[in-house]
Amino acid sequence: MKPSILLSVVALLAAGSASAQTVYKCVKDGQTSYSETPCAAGQLQILAVPEPPPAVDKGAATRQDRVASQLEFVRKQQEQREDAARARGSNQLEAREKHCAQLRLDQKWAAEDAAAANDKTRDAAQVRAHRAAEKLAAACPN
Repeated sequence: MKPSILLSVVALLAAGSASAQTVYKCVKDGQTSYSETPCAAGQLQILAVPEPPPAVDKGAATRQDRVASQLEFVRKQQEQREDAARARGSNQLEAREKHCAQLRLDQKWAAEDAAAANDKTRDAAQVRAHRAAEKLAAACPN
């Protein structure tokens, strides 16, 4: 094997491992040589060594897709839990309001019964009205 070919192969291998180097091609008396330094004499031709292509990690995209889908799944589960909690809270508030409305109505009826009671039943009706008012105050403070 000719020394110039060997030199050029070594130079190309070195250029492949290094990025963005300048390689000088020198031709002298029909002999071609490659160097990192400019030629001392002879014809000079500067070769641009292209950047190596970026390494493509095909597994990274798959991992990113998998992580993204897992995050999306967790987000949807969290939204479902929050929606269920809001629905429960709304149902509880609605049930409480319904209960308080019933207690107000019971207290109103007991007060009307106490006002309309005769002498014999007045004391019992007033006790029922007082208890209905206490029950309303305890369950629904506002």
